Amino acid sequence: MIYVYDILLNFNHDLYEFYEWEKSDIIYHIKKIPMYRVSSQFINDVMDNKIKIDDPILLEVLDKTEIFDNKRINQLPNSFLVTDTYRILAILLDSKGYVIKLSDLLLDEAIDTIDMSFKQPIKDIAYTIIKAKKNEVFLTRREVKIKKYLQDEIKKAYRAKDKNKLKYLYFEYFDEYSMEIDTIYEKLLGSLNDVIDKKHIHLYDVLKLCNQSQISHLI
Repeated sequence: MIYVYDILLNFNHDLYEFYEWEKSDIIYHIKKIPMYRVSSQFINDVMDNKIKIDDPILLEVLDKTEIFDNKRINQLPNSFLVTDTYRILAILLDSKGYVIKLSDLLLDEAIDTIDMSFKQPIKDIAYTIIKAKKNEVFLTRREVKIKKYLQDEIKKAYRAKDKNKLKYLYFEYFDEYSMEIDTIYEKLLGSLNDVIDKKHIHLYDVLKLCNQSQISHLI
């Protein structure tokens, strides 16, 4: 195990690449953090599955990561970096060893850190795969957010039997009318299965504007 110093991390339940980080994210300024060189299979499994670390590594990394917190130095428990010399990510575990959050690194920091790993031996970390993640592989962070928002709004309208809202959304997306609410519901949700297109973004913008107007009116 070696330590990496003075980097930024952005832990989330899903791994967001550095160019998808948002201003509202909590960014940790890391003073130092342990790093291991691991197999490519380990990184693939961490990214594609929910896993539990069975290795004593949990004791090795306990309170080893230090963060700058205003003018103080605090500990970030159960966190470390892993790299296969091609990719690198930060892992945050809970007290039982379950991987709960991941973070990418900024590009220049990732390159510098990977360079440090080439002479390190590969660490064989024991782990258990709990279940596969449902990854939105081809969607950006914003597209995933838009998809989830539209799914929630469509389902909410359907449960409330809001026919006017469903018919409006259907016409705006498909540019045609339909009287069958079940058909409208299924086709609207079905349109979100593959890609998020310009029409979806238009629906998202309209719905957000309407919902914000309703909140402003209540206030």
